[in-house]
Amino acid sequence: MGLALPLSPMATTERDVEKEIDKARFIETLRRLADALEAGEPFRIQVAQKRFTIPAGATLQIEHEVDGGAEELALELVWNS
Repeated sequence: MGLALPLSPMATTERDVEKEIDKARFIETLRRLADALEAGEPFRIQVAQKRFTIPAGATLQIEHEVDGGAEELALELVWNS
């Protein structure tokens, strides 16, 4: 695992990225995440050119949203940087 240095509050900016990926990559990412969670280890990932580490103690949430005829299921990991 790489070393993640904390960012100062001044360096943190808002970011909201949704990225569509193919099924094989989605499954591979879920497997790596599940392995890290099960081992109690941090999870390192890159999304849209930003690499970051999710700490082992992140809060886990499941969200289900319905908007008209569209439904969304989100598996979320929440933490403070």
